[in-house]
Amino acid sequence: MNLKRKLTSLLIILLCCLGHSQSIDNSELKDFLKKHVSNEGFIKYEKLVKNKESLNEIVVGLSKITPNNSWTKPETKAYWINVYNFNMLKLVSDYYPLKSIKYIQAPFNIEFININGQKVSLDDIENIMIEEMGDPRMYFALNNTSMSSPKLSREPYSAETLELQLESAAKNFINDSSKNYFSKTTNEAILSPIFKWHASDFEDLNSFINKYLEDKQITNDTNISYSSFDWTLSKELY
Repeated sequence: MNLKRKLTSLLIILLCCLGHSQSIDNSELKDFLKKHVSNEGFIKYEKLVKNKESLNEIVVGLSKITPNNSWTKPETKAYWINVYNFNMLKLVSDYYPLKSIKYIQAPFNIEFININGQKVSLDDIENIMIEEMGDPRMYFALNNTSMSSPKLSREPYSAETLELQLESAAKNFINDSSKNYFSKTTNEAILSPIFKWHASDFEDLNSFINKYLEDKQITNDTNISYSSFDWTLSKELY
């Protein structure tokens, strides 16, 4: 399928699906995350692999629920974040052990995620479905299992708590000195490449960052550069 046809098809799934509202029970997702993600946001990969059957059941369950025009925007946002994060866990668990997601050939382009009978990739979800939602905070809720990635929340995303969750995700990521550096002595900032990759989604990058940044503000005179992305698998160092 060419890119134009694929984009059209995915947007139809996002915007035009008909059907009755489907209630989402996040209890299984919550239990799974509590068991496989540490308080610091690190994934327990060995335990994850041992429980692949439970993970697969969650992924299949998510694939049977499709956003439709009866859903609220928070419901749809939460759905796509959960689909991305749990399918990322599935992908890594299928190839583990590995030192980096990049050890998998073109991992973000593999069409293994079933949405309404159509196979899509992680890139499709991030750069089509989530981009279409118009909320750049969502990028800080996505975990790609790498050291430079936003941390994986131990709570699944839900419509009821979404606003607080997204605000927390953005604030935590921007103020994480391992992801972004803001000099206290010079007018310099070194940002995560996530801001560069999704530059068109931030109408006013300075204002967006300043909304969440603690202790310091950046200006139009701030010298902004971007760090390299560390794709090493995010795990606790013992």
